[in-house]
Amino acid sequence: MEKLNPFADFGTTVCGPRFIGRDEEIRQLNDRLLSEGGYGSVAVIGLPRVGKTSLLAETIQRAKTKLKEMHVAVVRLELGTYATPDDLFRALVKDLMACIRQEGWSIERVESRGKCVLENSPVSFSDIREVFRSVRQQGIRPLCIFDEFDSTRYLFAAKPECFHWLRELCSNPEFKAAIVLISKRRLQDVARMAGHESNYWSNTLMSLTLRPFSLDETVSFFKRLEGVGVVPDASTQKEVNALCGQHPFLLDVFAYHGFRRVDQALSLDIEWLRSSMCGVVRDYYQQIVTVLRDNSILEKLVQVVYGPQWNVAPDDIEAMVEYGILFIKDAKGLRSFSQGFDDYLRFVEASVDIWPLWRETEKALRSILDELLEKRFGGNWPDELKKSRPKLCQLVNGCLELMSKEQARFGACAASSLLAYTYPMDLFQIMAADWASLGEPILGTDKQAWSIKFGLLAKVRTPLAHNRSEAVQEGERLQAEGICRELLGRITSRQL
Repeated sequence: MEKLNPFADFGTTVCGPRFIGRDEEIRQLNDRLLSEGGYGSVAVIGLPRVGKTSLLAETIQRAKTKLKEMHVAVVRLELGTYATPDDLFRALVKDLMACIRQEGWSIERVESRGKCVLENSPVSFSDIREVFRSVRQQGIRPLCIFDEFDSTRYLFAAKPECFHWLRELCSNPEFKAAIVLISKRRLQDVARMAGHESNYWSNTLMSLTLRPFSLDETVSFFKRLEGVGVVPDASTQKEVNALCGQHPFLLDVFAYHGFRRVDQALSLDIEWLRSSMCGVVRDYYQQIVTVLRDNSILEKLVQVVYGPQWNVAPDDIEAMVEYGILFIKDAKGLRSFSQGFDDYLRFVEASVDIWPLWRETEKALRSILDELLEKRFGGNWPDELKKSRPKLCQLVNGCLELMSKEQARFGACAASSLLAYTYPMDLFQIMAADWASLGEPILGTDKQAWSIKFGLLAKVRTPLAHNRSEAVQEGERLQAEGICRELLGRITSRQL
């Protein structure tokens, strides 16, 4: 008989015994929302499925007794379920009234104000304001949680004044509520997508960014897995770390499949892991890419992870660290929340309009070099190149390993050309190893001059994640642009 899987609820709101860590975030929410003195509002921002809703649910569950003592009326609304702002604000008042009645706190004045909102169409903000004013006068603190706030980019598109309504509910001392906005996207990006370029209305909210698990929280997660018998070996654990990183949702998905596997007395091997996780990991990575593109972060992130360095400023990097998509691994380097996501960005790179000239140059250079390698060494040129030029073994093997790993993780999405996994200096090293047949047909006889030019291209192409102190200067970018144009000119003239 199969045991009950303790991770069967992965992907849903997690609280109680399954909830891990987040002590500092819960403390901040308590200080901001449930202080016995003043109180304010919060915007909880973070990657998709990083645990924002679970954080609020756990905070409220732990504070149940305090909520009653302080007359806090909790309302949670899922904004994606409403067709119009009128539906949303009507539901806000209706649910608030229901909560107040359930707790036995309602009086006639509160009821009459609520009735005005629910009976009149369209909903008037002046009527909503009077509801919250009467509730405040009654000594009741409304705690209103607006989940999936991203949906307002559609919901408020025709009524940008609704952003101002929320600001008033957050800030006016006569009728303010404790408002929590839960969003995957930054508030300014949500407002911009709704056609409302202002961000001033969000200044009344404390911003709390929820990042993936810390290292300590990740360790706690795996200790729980050990407690139910899910103990991957070293190689599988390494792949789990690469695919899931420190992300709670992906770790939960692994835990669910891992428990089922162990319960069936089967091993937790890498092939099983990749086949079980491939679809959900790929879909989740794509969801992150969509959000990052909306947040105008994706282009900068690709530059950080893969280069070329074109217009990334220190503030951009700090914003990505703050958002939780990047972690500082040491004084010079950065890493994303998972190596698997870094690898996935390789597919995304081609669709990101960072610097079309660079992309065109790399594509053309790889294509012509692939052609020359096959002409020189035959269809199995990687093996023949290693035999002929032993010094290139490490370079070729590294590319083969990366290609094999990505094909195993992402299937047909992975690039099938070995040169797709090379950087400019890799390409130059290959050409330099047999200049007469690989370099000279493209670049001419001056090998030394091209060594200097490729050195500059390599610096521009070097990901900032590998060396934050080596930012590219404007003059170097202009030189790189000139070199790219020269390369393209040479390749084009050769093909004519």
